[in-house]
Amino acid sequence: MSLSTDRGLRAMFAYRPGRMTAGLVFRVGYADETLPTSGITALALALALRSVERPGLDLAASVGPTVTEVRVSGSEDRVRATLRGLSDALAGLPVRHRGTEARALRERTADVVALPPWRFGLQGYGLGPGQYVGLHRVTDDELRAWARRWFVGSNTVVWSTGESTPDLDLALPDGSGPDLPAPPADGLAPHLPAEAPAGGSKVIWDAVVPDVPALGVLAEVARRAVFQNLRHDRGWTYDVYALVGVLDGQRAMLQIAAGLRQETAAAATGEFLDTWGRLRYAVDQNVLETARAHLLMAFDEPHQDAMWLSDDAVRTLLGRPAVSPAQRRTAIENVTEADVVALARQAWDSGLLVTPVGSGWAGTSFVPRGAGEPVAGRAFERLDADATIVVGNEGATLRDGRTRTTVRFDATAALLAYPDGGRLLIGLDGARVPLEPTLHGDLDVPAVVRLVDQHVPSGRTIPVPRPEAPGRPDRVRVQKVRKARAEREAGEGGLRGTSRRLVADAGSVGAVVGIFLALLAAISGVLASMAALLLWSLAWLDGPQDWQFPAIMVPVGLICAGVTWLCYRGLRRLRQ
Repeated sequence: MSLSTDRGLRAMFAYRPGRMTAGLVFRVGYADETLPTSGITALALALALRSVERPGLDLAASVGPTVTEVRVSGSEDRVRATLRGLSDALAGLPVRHRGTEARALRERTADVVALPPWRFGLQGYGLGPGQYVGLHRVTDDELRAWARRWFVGSNTVVWSTGESTPDLDLALPDGSGPDLPAPPADGLAPHLPAEAPAGGSKVIWDAVVPDVPALGVLAEVARRAVFQNLRHDRGWTYDVYALVGVLDGQRAMLQIAAGLRQETAAAATGEFLDTWGRLRYAVDQNVLETARAHLLMAFDEPHQDAMWLSDDAVRTLLGRPAVSPAQRRTAIENVTEADVVALARQAWDSGLLVTPVGSGWAGTSFVPRGAGEPVAGRAFERLDADATIVVGNEGATLRDGRTRTTVRFDATAALLAYPDGGRLLIGLDGARVPLEPTLHGDLDVPAVVRLVDQHVPSGRTIPVPRPEAPGRPDRVRVQKVRKARAEREAGEGGLRGTSRRLVADAGSVGAVVGIFLALLAAISGVLASMAALLLWSLAWLDGPQDWQFPAIMVPVGLICAGVTWLCYRGLRRLRQ
């Protein structure tokens, strides 16, 4: 393998007979985006690829968490022309077909099981395929600016394999400095291991562990153990896999999965966890040697430098040194049973479990979303469900039965704004609070704009189209909801239950004070009115002909007005 630098662009070459294969690796991925810009890397790449795609061209591209890769194979002339054309397109991004390409990206990822958001939230490594809502907001100028920032020579490695070093002469801009570092792969999910209700029809164990040589060995050992127990011995699954993915260069993703059949899903999930969990304590030496031998078979192939060249390019961009094939082989040979067991413990402790069957497996609990302290503010009852939205200056809380989901404005990932005036407030942890004027009797579009839009940080509002707003519920539905709400409140203990809920919701004594003021104001209002009536009667009886308005009635009137206002405020607090 040879490494050279031309105008800030690093080039790697390794000899291999036959047709040429070359690639561009950029240090940019979806972890560099935010939810309002989600999908911008994939869209910029798709627009550039559109200008060089041709029938029969062996061309592939992908956007990962921290690197974006393009690979092309063929004759030297065709490879050179393709990479040059791609570089020209990235330098002056054509945006004519952005609508078509954006729609294609969203359609291709519509059914993706979105597991990363449960670990990382809707930011950084939690974005990616399936999280392309930002394509509704990103402008042409932002697309071009993104390409000028990330797709530059100093942030790129070009590699090629063939019979001679090609003269690629790429037109990428030089850039402003060395590689832009990858963001750290820090997760938000507390109390791991945990369960993520991400859907799908597989049982998946997803973990983040150190990127060390033992990782590949552990993945192969786990794949073989699960395959033996679930597929070979019991026939409960048709597919078993173990994947390793690059994150920030220091940590990597390990994912072990098996497909489930409905009739045996529960038993298969239990056996999957038992099989995988046993690796935390011991690994059979014969299984370890078999897995190691399988991995070492790749080193018997000729032209080893060419085989690992694209991986070396990725390592270079992530700030890690390229390693020779001999060093790779030695690292795998030196992995011990203790190394695999120790790494399996870390993978278990950092794990997210996905299964469509039941909950509470392996003592885990679901990853909480929107579990922060509920906000205090104005309450809006839903007409179609026994639920209430509370909106305050700090955020919004959805109260649905005993469930509380809170999104604070300063921790907002994005606010989806629909043309009909509806809003969806999305927190960084993935929590969602919908605000639909058609589903509330006292919440209109101007109120939503006033209470929500102005509090969301600038640049996080995304205009999103939808066919139509939710229909307003009919009278029968509204009456059923009101009856259910009244029965629930009665079952929770009437006024006493209400005070308990308010204390839990608001998290302060202010809610109880509101109830006390409502009762005090009602009693005081009655007494003040009786006193005013008595004074007026005495004045009238004392001299009806010479009667004048008593001066004492002015403060009495003011007191009555104040008492009425306190009563009103107290009752509104009680209603919330």
